[in-house]
Amino acid sequence: MLKIFNLSFLLIALLFVSVTSCTPNKSDSDGSGADACISSGDIIVSNSASDVVLVLDANGFYKNIAFNVSNIAETVYGITWSQAGELLVAVDGADRVVAVSAADCSSRTFIADANLTGNLRGITQLTSGEVLVVETSNVEKFSSVGSRITTGGWPRALQTTATDINKQSNGGFVHCSTGTDVVRTYNAAGTQVFTVSSGIATTNDATGCLEMNDGNIAAVWSGTTDTVRIYSANLGSTVASFSDTSILSTPGAIAQRSNGNLLIVDRVLHYIVEITSSGTFVNVIGDGVLNTPEHILVVP
Repeated sequence: MLKIFNLSFLLIALLFVSVTSCTPNKSDSDGSGADACISSGDIIVSNSASDVVLVLDANGFYKNIAFNVSNIAETVYGITWSQAGELLVAVDGADRVVAVSAADCSSRTFIADANLTGNLRGITQLTSGEVLVVETSNVEKFSSVGSRITTGGWPRALQTTATDINKQSNGGFVHCSTGTDVVRTYNAAGTQVFTVSSGIATTNDATGCLEMNDGNIAAVWSGTTDTVRIYSANLGSTVASFSDTSILSTPGAIAQRSNGNLLIVDRVLHYIVEITSSGTFVNVIGDGVLNTPEHILVVP
């Protein structure tokens, strides 16, 4: 009788293990778990030389490929994290925007519009849900489902040879350029609010810009004296600065970690420079992984 009881207990236990092991873990199935292709805290970098968007872990080590293009006439540039929890990638060449799933990095076409032409660079999603895409001197606006918006003066010619664009918490956005060589903030309607130029001799190209967690504006200036500057929200004063051309030689776009530290890609040294929000050097990460990095984000 004891042997039969033990056998029955064993069968029940095995059945329980089998059922529970087949039950999906929510944190993995919704794309937010450790096994997801893209997880919170990951660093995403687009690379124009290899035409690939890479996922790095928080320490800068290679994790996987988020998206790549096989057509040599296409290049990946701007990237942003959408309110729907997807990675949006601006593809230059056969100009379009693709949405990449966090769960498995499968991709779908998000924006494919014949009017989306020019050199695609930065992309962002405003607090309203509308998506802005930089194309040379214009900024195109699309709805949260990818429909082109032509009312209210959109598309707008804002800055020549524009490089980067990022949302602001007040509903507006910050936009920077290597043509007009300035960083400007705009309200949600696309009207200019504040502007600043580098003021550094032979260092005028604004390659990256964003609103920081504390409301200040960070800008990356490229030239003879490559410099990262942190400005007050109205761009009227410099709060902090970092410049060391032996570490940061050809800077591109910029992102911010949840701890406040800033990450700046170096397009020639092929790595990421991390500094504090007060302009102190922290570390170099991603070395040996990147290939002409262009744009960067930290997954919220």
